[in-house]
Amino acid sequence: MENGELRFRLTADDGSGYVRTVASEAGGWQNSHYHEAVLETYIAQHGWMALAELVDHEVRWHFLLPGAVYTTRPKISHNVYLPAHAVIHTVKHGTVAGGVDWYSDSVLDSMTKLVPEEDIRRRMGGMGEDWP
Repeated sequence: MENGELRFRLTADDGSGYVRTVASEAGGWQNSHYHEAVLETYIAQHGWMALAELVDHEVRWHFLLPGAVYTTRPKISHNVYLPAHAVIHTVKHGTVAGGVDWYSDSVLDSMTKLVPEEDIRRRMGGMGEDWP
């Protein structure tokens, strides 16, 4: 990926699938997007992850430590930040005609991509301080 992540994918024609993501040595933001019908369930395995959602023109933050799970909702834009070497799993579930259900959101990108990791860790309130 352009941010240096490694992604291992298993994708079906109906839009469902599985992705294992290994963050780069520097960590970084993914690309903001939403889905009309597909849900994404994120599972943190190693390190931590931050998920920002755009709800009513406001960013809402969710933080996952290893073993934590979060599922997105349809039509809610979201973006993921992974620190260095974090590992997450994403299960995409739901059915979409033609299998394509990914729509970029430049508004949420403008609200998240410049947020540095130190600010994210501050928002976490020390949750992830023991994790690399």
